[in-house]
Amino acid sequence: MKKWIFLTLMIKAQIGKRLRELRHSQGLTQKAMADMIGMDYTYIGKIERAEQLPSLGVLIKIAEALSLPLDRFLMDESTLRLVNLLPKEAYRTAQRKHLWELLGLLEGFHEGDILLLTEIVKVLKKHSAIKDSVPMAAEPSLPYKKRKR
Repeated sequence: MKKWIFLTLMIKAQIGKRLRELRHSQGLTQKAMADMIGMDYTYIGKIERAEQLPSLGVLIKIAEALSLPLDRFLMDESTLRLVNLLPKEAYRTAQRKHLWELLGLLEGFHEGDILLLTEIVKVLKKHSAIKDSVPMAAEPSLPYKKRKR
């Protein structure tokens, strides 16, 4: 019985902490958040202080209001850190299978390895941007202009 009470307290604290972080990241007050989901702002405060465990229905409304998947509130810390490595636009499209697969593969890595992999991805992205800016041989080139001497 004590395990369930402890687990419930941990879940309430995690959901409350994440709600506060996500709400702040989108620049919302408790009142604005509450208005978006049709609740009283004091209820949002209770959730954030881990005084109230929201129902699944309320949690779904909050996730929809923040334009985030529901699992964002329930992720463990290591998965959340991995998700936060993605740009916000990529996270919104991360429902695609290959991005979730990538996150799953990264989950077992040591944090130092994740930093190394992040740097590798940055280099690949930079290389891709350079490659995209170089005209291909089949593309029309700019007209040649003689330099004046």
